[in-house]
Amino acid sequence: MPSSIDDRSKSLSASFGAIGLLLLLAIASVGFAQDAPTSEEQGTVPQSSSTQTHSKPAGDTGPADSERVFGVVRTFGITDDKNAAPLTPRGKFRIFRQNVTDPFTFVGTALQAGIGQATNDFPSYGQGMAGYAKRYGASLADFAIGEFMSTYAFPSLLHEDPRYFREGEGTTKKRLGHALASAFVTRTDSGRTSFNWSNSVGRVAAGGVSTLYYPAEDRNVGLVFSRAGIGMIFGTAGAVFSEFGPDIERKLFKKKSRKQTQRPDPNGDDRSIHP
Repeated sequence: MPSSIDDRSKSLSASFGAIGLLLLLAIASVGFAQDAPTSEEQGTVPQSSSTQTHSKPAGDTGPADSERVFGVVRTFGITDDKNAAPLTPRGKFRIFRQNVTDPFTFVGTALQAGIGQATNDFPSYGQGMAGYAKRYGASLADFAIGEFMSTYAFPSLLHEDPRYFREGEGTTKKRLGHALASAFVTRTDSGRTSFNWSNSVGRVAAGGVSTLYYPAEDRNVGLVFSRAGIGMIFGTAGAVFSEFGPDIERKLFKKKSRKQTQRPDPNGDDRSIHP
C-alpha cells in the first residue's frame, strides 16, 4: 500500500513537471507577441506630487531600480512611483533577465547551496565538490524558473504587474503588512488590485518543473509544494527588504538621495548611464 501511494505521488509530480514545462515553453513563445504597445502604455500617467520627489518618465521603476542597497543588493522591479505606467511583456522580461543575471544572484545561490551541503539536503547528491555542484545547479534552476514564471510568464499572460510598489512612508506596522501582503496581493496592468495569481500559480508551476531535475527518489508532490513555498518565502523576505532596506541604508550611512544622469525605460533596453 505505501508503495502504491508513493508511485501515485511520483506520477502526479511528473504530471506537474510536464505541465509546468509546457507552460514555460508555450508562454515563452507567445509572450513577445503580446508586446504591441497600447494607448495606455504609450501615454503618460499623471503623477501625484505627494508621491514624487523628482521628475520621472512614464513607467520608470523608481530610484531602487538603478541603485544597489548597501552597495551590494541591486533591486530590480521595485518602484516608489505609486502611479507607475504598466509594463509591457518586454518590460517584464527585462526585470526577469536582470534578476537572474545579476552577480548577487550567483553569490546568494552559492550560499544557499552551501547551507544545503551542510544540512545534507537531498542526500543522493552526496558530498564534496560534485555534491555541491549539483546543489548549486538545482538552486540556480529553482530561482531562474521561479523568476521566469512569476515575473514574466504569468504576469504577461494574466496582465499582472510583477513589480513591488514600496509604501516608503507610514508606520512600520503598515509598511510591514504591505510587504507581507505582496505575496498574495498585486496590481493589474490596468491599475486595479487583485489576488497575486502570478506569484501563487507561477511558484507551483516552477515547483512542477523542478521534478524534472531533482533526484528521482525525491520527485513527489511534496517536492513541488516545498519548492513553491521556499520561492514564496524568499520572495516575501525580498519584499520586506525592499521596503525597509533603503531606509536602513540612509540611516546607517546618512546617504542622501542621488539623481541619475539618465533613467532606464523599464519596457526597453537598459541604456542608462549610472553615476
